[in-house]
Amino acid sequence: MLAPVLGVATFLAGVVATVLVDRAYGPGDALWAVIWLGSPLVGGVTAALRPRNAIGWVLLAAGVFGVCSQFSYAYSPGPHPTDLQALVIAAGTALLYVGMELVGILVLLFPSGRLAAGWRPRVVKLVAVVLVVGSIESFFIPELSGDAQSYHNPLSLPAWDGLTSTVSHAVTLFYVAFLVVAVADAVLRLRRSRSVERQQFKWLAYSSLLLAPAIIFTSVTPTSWWWSVIPLLVAANGLAGSIGLAIVRYRLYDIDRLVSRSVSYLLVVGVLFGVYIGSVLLLTVVLPLRGSVSVVIAVLVAVALFAPLRVRARAWVDKRFNRSRYDAQAVVDAFAGRLGEQVTLEAITSDLLQAVDETVQPSHASLWLRGP
Repeated sequence: MLAPVLGVATFLAGVVATVLVDRAYGPGDALWAVIWLGSPLVGGVTAALRPRNAIGWVLLAAGVFGVCSQFSYAYSPGPHPTDLQALVIAAGTALLYVGMELVGILVLLFPSGRLAAGWRPRVVKLVAVVLVVGSIESFFIPELSGDAQSYHNPLSLPAWDGLTSTVSHAVTLFYVAFLVVAVADAVLRLRRSRSVERQQFKWLAYSSLLLAPAIIFTSVTPTSWWWSVIPLLVAANGLAGSIGLAIVRYRLYDIDRLVSRSVSYLLVVGVLFGVYIGSVLLLTVVLPLRGSVSVVIAVLVAVALFAPLRVRARAWVDKRFNRSRYDAQAVVDAFAGRLGEQVTLEAITSDLLQAVDETVQPSHASLWLRGP
């Protein structure tokens, strides 16, 4: 019972940290704290249901370190922090680094909870060494980074400012490189995986598919748009949820169908958004329509195109992302079409067995008919 209790306690602590960050800096920075709320809950449940798998425990630990880092950012010490305040902010940076790198280690451990033989154990040891160096360096760097601003570090050593800054940049680059390597390794293992493991990797790939555009969107939007972090926090918590689901209960859900539907709706939304913008520009620039009239017409055009676009996008995506279901549906439709043309029981039986063989692909299939 330790894991779920710790997970719930960390989640509640994260809620408190979110409120404190909101009071100190505003809703934009508070949303960054919400990113860490999903990890402790999912990690606690996963560790309780699969205690021998390290995935749940690592996810729980990432949530604990991430939430603790938010507490250090929750207060604004002013332009000249004291030594104690500087220690708290530096500790928060170090804890944040640990939480982020645990996510990368989590990908290497996925889904068995063990590191495969070869280079992976050595990379994890190197990560541990860099984490120690980066954590020590964060206490002496010239500028301390809080959630909303930077502060001069009273603990810094002026003679070593150049070295500590260089080490800080090197550590940051290493963190980014490590995450890229972990994701690339997951992609390679997905291609080599089979059966149950392949289904679990699909959940990780689906959540990563949502995380990548969220990171790009948050990076390119202005910092004044505090709500722009919402897609990132949804994707980050979705990543934690999908990892836990893949380890515990992935068999209850059809990931292929979920992926194909998500991609098809993203395509439809993108096309309709382009149609809406194009219609507004056409009606306001080319035609003499202004104000709400052009907006209403553009909305009506987008609504009229929604249904046919959804059907076409779903068919196009199913051919590429959900091929087995698309092929099975095509076989069933063809059998239904031939069913009205057959007049003998032998022909219908032969067609039915052929359809079953093409869709289900059993080792043996036979049809038994009860006599009169």
